[in-house]
Amino acid sequence: MRAAIAILKKDLRMEFRSKESILAMWIFSLLIFVIFNFTFEVSRLIMLEIAPGLLWVAFIFSGMFGLNHSFAIEKENGNLRAMALMPVDGGQIYLGKFLSVTIMMLLFELLIFPIFIIFYDLQLSLEMLLLIPVVLAGTIGFTSLGTILSAVAVHTRNQQILLSLLLWPLVSPIVIWSVNLTGMVLAGEVATSFYPLLIRVGAFDVIFFTFAYLLFDFILED
Repeated sequence: MRAAIAILKKDLRMEFRSKESILAMWIFSLLIFVIFNFTFEVSRLIMLEIAPGLLWVAFIFSGMFGLNHSFAIEKENGNLRAMALMPVDGGQIYLGKFLSVTIMMLLFELLIFPIFIIFYDLQLSLEMLLLIPVVLAGTIGFTSLGTILSAVAVHTRNQQILLSLLLWPLVSPIVIWSVNLTGMVLAGEVATSFYPLLIRVGAFDVIFFTFAYLLFDFILED
């Protein structure tokens, strides 16, 4: 775990010094909310229906920026070869990068959610606490798969395009289920399918993380 913790500390230290990723992600999401809030005149009922999708659009597209930045900065600094030569299991390197990307994305989501509530005049309730496991499960599924695919795409010329082509088909079920779960919570109508659907997202998280952890050694060798 020492290698994973060292990578995590390095990434967080670099990010909090530059604040490049979190600031870009925050501005991008703010623009999405502003455009949809002031451009389209819709009723509150329709807004409640599209709000979960808008929230996850902000989360996912901003998360794509974080994933691209995570390994691109290692390539620019010439650290990818050094990582491959480290006398540790490749899964530890994956774990460190996964934790750093996940923590930064969760921090961003924590910062953007109050703005989302204000822009769309959502009513706070105790049921809102159910968003915590929903956002956590959806984010982990996205970053667990995105981290290893980002390591694959960083070696190509069109990194951002390739990452999108590889990631979206695989992660779309988690995103769709997360949007549905978020919609149930925001509408205050938590159906009986809520917990089975949440467990399904969690199961995909475990599968994606396990495969990525085991396969990352081969990614480093390539």
